[in-house]
Amino acid sequence: YQRRVRGVVTCTCYVVEPIPHVPSGPQEPEAAEEWVLRPILVLNPKTACVDSLAGSQRAIIKRSDSSFRDYLFDCLEKREDIQNRAYGTDHLASCIVGEDSLPLFVMDLDTGKDKANILKPVQVRSIKSLYSKVTSVFYELLDEYTTDEKKYENDWEEPLPDDLRFALRFEKRVLEDLKKKMSSMDVNALSEIKSYIEPPPIIATVIQVVMLMLGICGEADLHEWTKIKTFINGELLKKLARFDPLSKDQNIDIHKVNDRLKGLSATDVKKGGSMPTYLLYQWIVDVISVLRVGESR
Repeated sequence: YQRRVRGVVTCTCYVVEPIPHVPSGPQEPEAAEEWVLRPILVLNPKTACVDSLAGSQRAIIKRSDSSFRDYLFDCLEKREDIQNRAYGTDHLASCIVGEDSLPLFVMDLDTGKDKANILKPVQVRSIKSLYSKVTSVFYELLDEYTTDEKKYENDWEEPLPDDLRFALRFEKRVLEDLKKKMSSMDVNALSEIKSYIEPPPIIATVIQVVMLMLGICGEADLHEWTKIKTFINGELLKKLARFDPLSKDQNIDIHKVNDRLKGLSATDVKKGGSMPTYLLYQWIVDVISVLRVGESR
């Protein structure tokens, strides 16, 4: 979320668990549903990696535990988004509902202290498209538990705990959707990038990182624009669409990539680049996101 949606500082994923109701007598009316929340995953604001919570960090949260968390339970009970300020920062809580209309997760996005970062409707819609993939992956893994048969998609999954398998599959689904867009992109859309005698810094940075990640150019050649732009063609789009970050022959140095991006955000690229540059930037971000979770093993 941090790079896909500017302003998001961190995100906590809570799984929703019901509280069994035991009637105290035959005449007691049916009680309303009661729920507790258990935090399972958190986006680390320093590393931008998904961390799996363990031990006391996964202790259940009841509404009565803290009035500051009321917004999470309001979101859960109303099945609607709730904007709220808690612990000095702004939050957007969303309830993810399953096929049977029962709540599965509550997602709590923290956008920090600056009110200018409160999410706009277009940003919320972008986030909701990501949440739909969360639901899809949940049902994939639920099917595994139902059949008591784990279906590892790759070697990276096998040593991961289930929480991180969930996160890895989610990141892969996001990347797969983007790769479909890349494969259908008209090669002529790249002509603007190639036309530059000297590209703007943002465009140059994105292209350099793509070339480095694909192994098309070594670091020594990354500043030779006349050489780099000869590789901006239809074959580049095919390589992007075929690229598998979890393949055994890939050797991407995430730290080098991050050093070159220098905190570049999606908003920066949208404003200072072009739509093809923006898609290339998203490809970089999604590949790194997959690798970060996979390397947690």
